[in-house]
Amino acid sequence: MRRQNQIGAALAITSSVIWSGNFIVSRYAIHLSGPLSLAFFRWTVATICMFPFAYKNLKNEMPIFKANKAYFFWMGFIGFSVYNTLIYTAGHYTTAINMALFGSTVHPIVAALLAAYFVNEKLHWKNITGIFLGLLGTLYLLTKGQLSNIVHFEIGAGDLWMILAGFCFGIYNVFVRKKPQGISNNSFLLVLFAIGAILLLPAAIYEMNFIQPVVFNKHLLWIVLYIGIGNSTISYLIWNNAIQKIGAGKAALFGTLIPFLSSIEAVLFLDEKFSNAQIISGLIIITGIVINTWPSPSKPIVHQS
Repeated sequence: MRRQNQIGAALAITSSVIWSGNFIVSRYAIHLSGPLSLAFFRWTVATICMFPFAYKNLKNEMPIFKANKAYFFWMGFIGFSVYNTLIYTAGHYTTAINMALFGSTVHPIVAALLAAYFVNEKLHWKNITGIFLGLLGTLYLLTKGQLSNIVHFEIGAGDLWMILAGFCFGIYNVFVRKKPQGISNNSFLLVLFAIGAILLLPAAIYEMNFIQPVVFNKHLLWIVLYIGIGNSTISYLIWNNAIQKIGAGKAALFGTLIPFLSSIEAVLFLDEKFSNAQIISGLIIITGIVINTWPSPSKPIVHQS
């Protein structure tokens, strides 16, 4: 059990590191592509990348997919089409750090509460402590180390989009545990990637023609490859494995690392200044994760005579 916890934690951390860059590139890409187009490009590339690895499994598992059409439609719609479109929409209105802050604050709470209700993951003192410290660390970073600033804080349009995105990812985190028996991870993701891309196609075409034309250049190409291969294919495979090993509630709490990681990336790539508040908030968040994922001591086995 301890070994499984450690592997699950390592997988969740790896996904969080890769995903943290999503907020940076979404801010960088606001003049190159609209949010619907960018999300469509992401899932199209992800579908193409996953296809060679998942085709055989998909062919064998097709009867299971057909028997669970509603489940896969809603997972693809909420967890892929809507979730990432909300992120890229938020990128047009708020900073990369705020995007990470709000998304990462909401989704662990949603995931932990829904997991307790739908998949019987009991909330105990470690879960509650982890959630509290994750929120405290995020709040500390949000207010730049002065919690009194919260009185004057205003939530903008981009922040509201990220709150909604956090709800969507929290829902995805829980219901991935409801994946039908007999479905492999790679075919599972291939189908959801494809559903996400297909559902976005009409809206993306409309956006390209009437709202924001796409600027096709090498910068957009690198962004699409990064979010399509790294942020999608690789990260989701790793993340789903983490959920299977440590549960949706615990895995979601690793998302609270993202604001800290995004802050560092914002300093490196967006020329923002690094502050003591970022260091302290990161330590608070990491402490919460360690407490939440620390394995409980095994109960001694009592032998009946």
